[in-house]
Amino acid sequence: MAIVRPGIYLEDNPPARSQFRVGRRDPVKPVIVVHTAESGTDPSGPDPKAENVARFIQRRADAGSYHLVGDSDSIIQLVKFENEAFQDRTGSNRWAIGISLAMNAGDWPGLGAERRDELVATAAQMAAITARWLDDRGIGLPAAKLLTKSESDRADASGFISHARRDPSRRSDPGAGFPWSEFFRRYQQFLSDNGRQPDRETLIRQLQSLVGTAPDGIVGPNTIAAFNRNWLGRDASFDDSVADTFTNNPRVVEWVQMRINTKDGFSLVIDGDFGPATEAAVKTFIGRGGVVTAESFLILVEP
Repeated sequence: MAIVRPGIYLEDNPPARSQFRVGRRDPVKPVIVVHTAESGTDPSGPDPKAENVARFIQRRADAGSYHLVGDSDSIIQLVKFENEAFQDRTGSNRWAIGISLAMNAGDWPGLGAERRDELVATAAQMAAITARWLDDRGIGLPAAKLLTKSESDRADASGFISHARRDPSRRSDPGAGFPWSEFFRRYQQFLSDNGRQPDRETLIRQLQSLVGTAPDGIVGPNTIAAFNRNWLGRDASFDDSVADTFTNNPRVVEWVQMRINTKDGFSLVIDGDFGPATEAAVKTFIGRGGVVTAESFLILVEP
């Protein structure tokens, strides 16, 4: 399961030019347009593409945005669902919600099975997040079916449509190789999970991806070694002989901050900075002198 970043990115990081319209000109329908960002595809290991796309949209001089963008291990909300994202030029901005995978539409055939599965799962997770928002407002859950353009334009439309079907003369995303049947299966699975916290194996897979080892959900020697290579701490915690060995990988720090925030009484800012507040929370919840080691990671993967 991908990590959902907190906040609304284009509100927290105002764009160089307007990238969304406040409010909707038409009622929102339970229709989701599926895109790829054509940002390049990261085939393995930690995947920074969603973050890269968010930064690109924040800086771009022309219009182009989505409500959600995700890669193999993270999801970022760019625009509130109640606002219009600038996702296509066919009129759906007024009433649809746009989700995008941070990858290239043509790269599906060359992906390994593991990365392909991660990206499909992220797309389904984004769809389920969107569907719950729609359902909570009485709009209804989007049906697990692929619509034609004319079907999606109907007032009673419910389901999914590719950007390619909305704009076939210009776009091909999410790609001819996008596995719609698997996507719909995973989407329905996420809905049936009803927002449950990820289990231990899922959390291990998340962390394995971030520390650069195979995300198999098994804590073996390679995983322990990768955890130890990615230990976290503040320079003041130890003397100079070891202080410079802290990696403090911001992606790993964010994961730790989010895991600690699932425990009662913690509300850390998810900023990827292992600062005094994060150190204090680690000391309170984990101990170990405020340092996150392999043993600490094993505590944090417990649901």
